[in-house]
Amino acid sequence: MLYVAMFDEVDEGATIFKISKNQPVGESTFVSFEEDIPSDYYLYLTGYAGKMLRKQVPFTFKDPPPKR
Repeated sequence: MLYVAMFDEVDEGATIFKISKNQPVGESTFVSFEEDIPSDYYLYLTGYAGKMLRKQVPFTFKDPPPKR
């Protein structure tokens, strides 16, 4: 089973959005991510996991490479 929050759950904090390498200036709780991935990589992973569950791509434990 795989559960991913829907995009309309912004108010609940349960969404997956593109990410930014430009964190807000000043004191914040933002966490950095890998420098070599595109900003939509986690959205891409979610879609890829869905394809694995539908058996459209082979199941693997390795993360697929980012689309460039």
